[in-house]
Amino acid sequence: MANKASFKRARPAAPNQSVLFNWVKELVELTETFPEFRRFGTAGDAAGRQWIIKTLQGLGIENITEQTYPVTVRHYHQWQLSVGGQEIECFFMNGAEFTDANGVEGELVYIGDKVDSEQDLTGKIVLFDLKSGPAMKGGAFSHVSEYTYDPQGILPESTVGGTGGPAPSNFPSPYYEAARQGAVGFVGIFANRPSNVDTFFADPTGMVQTRIPGLFLKDSSGKALLEQLREQPAGLRGKITLLGEAEESISGNIIVHVPGQKSEAMLVNTHHDAGWSGAVQDASGVAVVMGLAAFYSQFPSNYIQKDLYFVFNGCHYNWNYPFGANQFADMNPEIMQRLVLCFGVEHIGKRFIGVDGKMVDTGEVEPRFIWAPRNKMLFNAAVSAVENNDLHSTAITKPGAIPLYGETQSYFLGGIPCFSIMSMPEYLFFAEDTIDKVAEDQLVPVMTTVLDIMDAAMYMPKTWITHIDK
Repeated sequence: MANKASFKRARPAAPNQSVLFNWVKELVELTETFPEFRRFGTAGDAAGRQWIIKTLQGLGIENITEQTYPVTVRHYHQWQLSVGGQEIECFFMNGAEFTDANGVEGELVYIGDKVDSEQDLTGKIVLFDLKSGPAMKGGAFSHVSEYTYDPQGILPESTVGGTGGPAPSNFPSPYYEAARQGAVGFVGIFANRPSNVDTFFADPTGMVQTRIPGLFLKDSSGKALLEQLREQPAGLRGKITLLGEAEESISGNIIVHVPGQKSEAMLVNTHHDAGWSGAVQDASGVAVVMGLAAFYSQFPSNYIQKDLYFVFNGCHYNWNYPFGANQFADMNPEIMQRLVLCFGVEHIGKRFIGVDGKMVDTGEVEPRFIWAPRNKMLFNAAVSAVENNDLHSTAITKPGAIPLYGETQSYFLGGIPCFSIMSMPEYLFFAEDTIDKVAEDQLVPVMTTVLDIMDAAMYMPKTWITHIDK
């Protein structure tokens, strides 16, 4: 069979699967040597940034910049829930108020999964059922997607977010309401969550602004506590102890600049911080963006028709989401004025689901979404790239059907055309985000999909890219 005609230039070799996955493993292994993992502003965060810089330098990449900025960090050292002199297994609520060494005490009151605005919670410790998050059923893909690539027909029988979703669907607003009504503490129970976990450390999707002390309980611990409360409905008291401190620290972004022939610029970003080992969120994204930076750094400059920036943002887990991307924008206004197209790459994971208290590997990739600009040429380029790279279990969303998440969100809201590719697995914000969850065989297809779209946009003028015709 004759080869198809092509006018594309020959490409240098891009990093292969072994190289990309080894980067993921190295960053995860480094992260797991720190008690606070890669949480922003901590020692693990600083070590992660230096690892990225050192690894990029080892590839012979030039024009690497670290831009740091101040952050306020909350360190949680000790957390405890005691009821009737017995300690109950729990986890701290990210952002919640600290106590002193004596903790806070109060009568336990169970309010189910809703807060009654008329209920007096003064002096009480609230027990609240967290609903499983929005684990979207596969049948919804046709309603929220403009295009799906599912050659094996997996998506209709699949879900997004496993069985429990990545975050509770009725949180954190009840925390604030309970505080407003006088509660001295808040305990969120992951009621009926099949994976039976409590280690929820979220970005602004599920963190709280400091009001009162707060803890999480896994489903089994919550059921045992509620049974104890039913047996002694009057006067059962509890104590929350949540020790730590806030301090001023620094985090930062790592920027690789690959100079182009024209002033127009394209940017690819991800984030490097993580609440836990952060294998899927977001060592996987870091590896792919490093691979793209390594690939384009090999080209002679006359091939690069737009200035390229590859950015590894910090502080995804801070307020003013996405904090690191917003810091980049504030610190680099000249680059922002020249941006014509942005790409966000995050969460390249396997589909694990909670079953009988465990996370079970389904053998599938977690379905991923691509948010694309409302531009026919870019949309067609994305479809072509997805199919040519066999990026199966992928859906391009209908405009406005699902809010655009991730590191390009604020750029998109600012009117810059953006692509964002990510999945939302059940384990995303939990300690279960470990190296076994990474979809190793999907790292290269994601990288080359982004690469193909970038190549298509490389020779499009700004007026074409920014034109809305879809």
